[in-house]
Amino acid sequence: MSNKPQEDRDAIVERYADMVWRIALSRTRREDAAEEVFQEVFLRLFQKERSFNEEEHRKAWLIRATLVCCRSYLTASFRNATLSLEEVGDCIALPEEKSVLFEAMLRLPAKYRIPIQLYYIEGMDSDEGAKAMGIRSGTFRVRLSRGRNMLRELLKGEGINV
Repeated sequence: MSNKPQEDRDAIVERYADMVWRIALSRTRREDAAEEVFQEVFLRLFQKERSFNEEEHRKAWLIRATLVCCRSYLTASFRNATLSLEEVGDCIALPEEKSVLFEAMLRLPAKYRIPIQLYYIEGMDSDEGAKAMGIRSGTFRVRLSRGRNMLRELLKGEGINV
């Protein structure tokens, strides 16, 4: 039996691990929840041996699956515990200048936080981000704009002018 499929799986996980982790942590706001979502996403990917014509299709599927798994995790009634922003900051190591921005992003409602993350961190355009979230492009752009404005106001409260 060849090790090729396992090597391919390892390469896929390595390529997309950071992206899935960041989305899961941003959406769930908890390290343990992000770990659970991370595992669920890759389990779903490899259980059915999905094949994709393009890497962009695989990336879009992973983003959508991560959002769906996060939603499932967050709606489960027995998982309502939350971490404070200080505890989240302790869970991940970020450069000091980025941690203020990250903490401000975590304060945004998910419907504004996720478009900012997809657009600025994952490098998706508004059409790709909208498709990943299952919303219209116009709705994505409005949420992105409102999220930027909210983030700007939060950062002004921290003494940072944007």
